[in-house]
Amino acid sequence: MTVDAIDLKILEKLFEDGRLSYATIGKDIGLTGPSVYSRVQRLEREGIIKGYTTLLAPEKLGFGLTAFIRVTMQGTAEQEDSFEQFVRKEAQILECYDVDGEDTYLLKVRTASPQMLRQLLIVLRLISGVTRTITTIALGRVKEELASAALLTKTAEVRDEQAW
Repeated sequence: MTVDAIDLKILEKLFEDGRLSYATIGKDIGLTGPSVYSRVQRLEREGIIKGYTTLLAPEKLGFGLTAFIRVTMQGTAEQEDSFEQFVRKEAQILECYDVDGEDTYLLKVRTASPQMLRQLLIVLRLISGVTRTITTIALGRVKEELASAALLTKTAEVRDEQAW
C-alpha cells in the first residue's frame, strides 16, 4: 500500500478535525467528496486509519494526576501474561509499553489523586513477579498527542528524500 501526497493531505485534515465532511476535505485539497470518501475507505481497509475517537480533558473529569510507572518483573511468562491482563482491564492505566533495558514495562497512568495513585501502586506491587516500581509524577504537560500532524509532515519529507 502506497500513501501518496493526496492521502497525506486527507490524513492531515482528518487529524485536525475528524468530523469534517468528505466534501469539505475535497474542497480544501481539490478533490470531489466521493473521491475523498474512496481514499478514506482505502486508508481504513489498509489499516492506516485505525479508527476515530474523541479526545477528553481528563483533568476536567477528575483525573488530573498523570504519572509514569516503571515496572520491573522477574517472573514467568504466565506471570507476565497475568500482569498484562490486569493492565488491559485497569482504566487508570492509559498506556503500557513492553520495554528493553532495566525495566520490563512502562505505564502511563491518570488518577484522581495521590491517594488513588498509591492504591494503584499497592495493587501493582502485589502482582506476582513484580519486583520493583519507580514512579514519576508529571507536574505539567508540555506536549501530548495520540499521533501528530508533524508525523504526517515527516512522512512526506521522508518520501521526498527517498525520491532523490
